[in-house]
Amino acid sequence: MTLPGNRTADSPGESSSPRPEDELVFSLCHELGNLMGAMRLHAHLLDDGMGPADLARTAIDLDDLSARSAALLGLVRPLLSPQARSREIVPIELLVGNLEGLMVAHGGRGTAVDFETEPGAGGVRVDVGMIQRLLQSFLYLALEATAGSGRVKVRAATQGDEAAIFIEDDGAEGEDPAAFREQMMRGRPLLSAIADATLAKQGGRFEAERDGDWTRITLILQAVPLPAR
Repeated sequence: MTLPGNRTADSPGESSSPRPEDELVFSLCHELGNLMGAMRLHAHLLDDGMGPADLARTAIDLDDLSARSAALLGLVRPLLSPQARSREIVPIELLVGNLEGLMVAHGGRGTAVDFETEPGAGGVRVDVGMIQRLLQSFLYLALEATAGSGRVKVRAATQGDEAAIFIEDDGAEGEDPAAFREQMMRGRPLLSAIADATLAKQGGRFEAERDGDWTRITLILQAVPLPAR
């Protein structure tokens, strides 16, 4: 596996031309607006006369919408920046562990979520905030795809000089990952386009595929050795 070449910033003479990322920001903000609208609707439906079960379901829905909105909002600034933000070396195990901690706090909502990191997986040099928000957003969409009754697997492994983080789910086969880049810019197709743009700035790339009953999202980054302790 080889990594794509580094991107260069626009020259001053090209700065007035729209960038592909600008269109992604518009679509991302539209998606955020939809989530905020859903939050307002759920909050408006809260009523003192609701029973405990209905109140609990509405509270969980609000929690889901809030978490998804926060993760997406964290992707706006990296898209607006023409160059990659400062990066640091972080253990791959920590990135996966953060997602596992997120699920402990958030809950799988009926979906079984498994985490696995290859021993000695090493580290990656990334904008940690960006990659974490990207992973969180893909994880929330995998949970949504399983409709609270399937399985999600989060795995990390290295191969040569590259590290890969996989988010897989056994949700319905209605989605076609091969066509994500040609579909309407919302949900996983939108997030796939964002992953393409942001990972290119980080010296990595993104892949999506259907493998049997599983939809697999893969974020690939250059592997680096961890500093000696």
